[in-house]
Amino acid sequence: MEFLLGGASSMCAVLFTNPFDVLKTRQQLEGELIAKQNLKERAYKGIRQSVLTVVRTDGLRGLQKGLPAALLYQFSMNGVRLGTYQTAENLGWTKSTSNPSLTPLLSVFWGGCAGLASATASCPFYVVKTQLQAVTSGSYTARFQHHHSGTVSAFVNIYRQSGVRGLFRGYTATLARLVVGSSAQMSSFSACKEFFLQYQIFQESIVLTALASSTVAGFLTSVLMSPCDVVTTRMTNQAVSANGKGLLYTNIFDCFLKIYRSEGIHGYYKGFVPMYLRVAPHTMLNLTFWEFFKGLHDRYSKQH
Repeated sequence: MEFLLGGASSMCAVLFTNPFDVLKTRQQLEGELIAKQNLKERAYKGIRQSVLTVVRTDGLRGLQKGLPAALLYQFSMNGVRLGTYQTAENLGWTKSTSNPSLTPLLSVFWGGCAGLASATASCPFYVVKTQLQAVTSGSYTARFQHHHSGTVSAFVNIYRQSGVRGLFRGYTATLARLVVGSSAQMSSFSACKEFFLQYQIFQESIVLTALASSTVAGFLTSVLMSPCDVVTTRMTNQAVSANGKGLLYTNIFDCFLKIYRSEGIHGYYKGFVPMYLRVAPHTMLNLTFWEFFKGLHDRYSKQH
């Protein structure tokens, strides 16, 4: 039930945050391996211009590109991630009674373990989601677009071309992204919540506590996760050869190195603003829905 509640809460949250995910993906792919000073025209410069570009080329529906795959991704990823973390918390593994100073480390450790499990479960959905979000009918500066007609078509096309390996393209980057992101998000959100609950104004409002905690936790998570997120997007969306091998990046280290050599540190933080605008409210909505669903489940369990 912990896994089901985590997945359901995440699917509710992504309905509101998927447009920022689309903007983030487009910004991360724009000017791929091109130095900033050599990038003369940018279609996705800033949030406002990015929104206008998407609406102009793909209509309002373009802001929800890849939504079915995003829903499946969030259900599999956060269902496993939150379910694993909650199970560890229920068993008392995230807190040390004998040595309280170890508690933050335990939170980070189990957050990382939850990220590891969720990366494996959700990688195929992330691959499909990214490739669908990258496709546009307008002029586009990404190096490559995978033209799938829909979510099911994307799964079929990727499997036919590269087999199961294709559905796990960029798995090492996805793994690094979710382990770093999950450790940072779960531990910082818990720490922030404990800090804010010392004050009466937060004790009186669950929503205010969740909003404040997710704002801080979302920023920390975005800063730490952004480089891995850019690498994951690039590896997932790259063109492949006839036998399914990536044509731009051979592995996660090659991708990190090529981005740094071509785009510098700036390249690791492309799409940072829409990423933060997605992560912070998604953290709040996801964990708020999660608490709400857990409350409903607890009340139902007591009545029966």
